[in-house]
Amino acid sequence: MKDVLSPKEFAQAIGVSESSIKRWVDSGTIPASKTAGGHRRIAMSEAVRFLRETKTPLLHPDILGLPDVSALGGDLPIGEDVGDTLFDFLQGGRAEHARGLIQSLYLNGRSIAQIIDGPVQTAMARLGKLWLESKEPAGVFQEHRATDIAIQALTRLRLLIPSREGSPVAVGGAPSGDPYLLPSLAAAAVLESRGLNAVNLGPETPLESLQLAAESMDASLVWLSVTSIEDRKKLQGQLVELVERIGDKGLPLVIGGQKADQLGLPDVPHLHVGTTMGELEALVKGLRLGATEAEAQSQAQADVA
Repeated sequence: MKDVLSPKEFAQAIGVSESSIKRWVDSGTIPASKTAGGHRRIAMSEAVRFLRETKTPLLHPDILGLPDVSALGGDLPIGEDVGDTLFDFLQGGRAEHARGLIQSLYLNGRSIAQIIDGPVQTAMARLGKLWLESKEPAGVFQEHRATDIAIQALTRLRLLIPSREGSPVAVGGAPSGDPYLLPSLAAAAVLESRGLNAVNLGPETPLESLQLAAESMDASLVWLSVTSIEDRKKLQGQLVELVERIGDKGLPLVIGGQKADQLGLPDVPHLHVGTTMGELEALVKGLRLGATEAEAQSQAQADVA
């Protein structure tokens, strides 16, 4: 993926004239910088913001350095069947198409939370059911391969989210005994889309390490994804301690995942329990810890003014 684009490159990518891009740059519609020689340069993050806000079709994604999107050939499914299309790509091992589909949904204006709660959830649930019901080795290998492709897709999707220096830090992962990487990775992507600097410690993270990381990085939020419970009583005890310690620091603690509502945790103000990425997104928005791309851009323009 490219870091910056010339007006000519962006014009070719979306099928408009170069003069139109220059006019939009000069009017502030597309923020840009200038080289020492006075040439306009558009940051990739601004190009992505423009595409998302205007829903302008990306005709030549390869110009922006997005070969996975090019693999779709411009055929972006819409509606309720997107999850089924993603399932077909994942089950068939069509990694490039799966990655391209998820990136395309984002470029066309869907939020990270909508993508994960929608097509990703639909596809992974079908794959999980197939794995549980299958008596053949093929079911296991297809599910494992599909999970790896989904992890690739979310990792590349995070590259499209602009990073902002000085953003509040969020730290999280999955507890010891929980080997699943995808849920905590998904949470990190949602938090980054809301303007936070998400540090994902991944699966099998001892809660003591999570607390230490939060303290050392001066985190503004701590999250935990619970998809698998190895020892419920032990985990409950550890979480009660974590809730108390995090509460002493005045930090919000977010616990999500498939098993999040089965832990019987205390009802305290700084503890938030949910099972969807939409809930996580709404919580961060309510806490006003970060900002969306549009909000951040508006604030930046106000600061300049």
